[in-house]
Amino acid sequence: MLEVCRERTHAWRTERAWHGRGAAWHWLRRPGSLTAHLRTLGDVRVEVLFEDFIELGASASVMGRHIATTMWARDVTLCVDGRPAIVARTLVEAKDSVRVWRAIKGLRDCPLATLLYHDVNVQRSPFEYGLLGREHRLFRLARRIVPEMHASRLWARRSVFCRKGARLAVAECFMPWLYQDDPACSTGR
Repeated sequence: MLEVCRERTHAWRTERAWHGRGAAWHWLRRPGSLTAHLRTLGDVRVEVLFEDFIELGASASVMGRHIATTMWARDVTLCVDGRPAIVARTLVEAKDSVRVWRAIKGLRDCPLATLLYHDVNVQRSPFEYGLLGREHRLFRLARRIVPEMHASRLWARRSVFCRKGARLAVAECFMPWLYQDDPACSTGR
């Protein structure tokens, strides 16, 4: 199991193991570029919150490793017509951030999708899903961006992209308005 952040792994489950799908499921399961899906709602902009090397301890076991690891981390908000919709974190091992995934460091305010969906050598793992609370970094970032948000938990998904044996982990946390305002989500599918 992939642990994208320092938080507990049991918060994340496969689709088959998840029983609390709710209205967000319509967005959580969307394949392909999330940015492209958001563009159907309006103008999408990426706001970079953080980009730099970080140290993750052995307990994080990022991408199956159980040793302390230096990672390139990128935290962003995807906004639709100026309204925060997604808070996301991308992690790449430091050695891969200067080799296979070196373009990650030059994205600035471009979507990650520009690296992922135009390269036939990139493969994506199945999604894992979670309902994140205040102990999770992505929830705290979302609350910092939208302090008036009343949700006590936020839906999220994560996956790993692999290119030439190098892995890039992505976790995406969905703001409640995204699925509460979407009529297609009202069925809960």
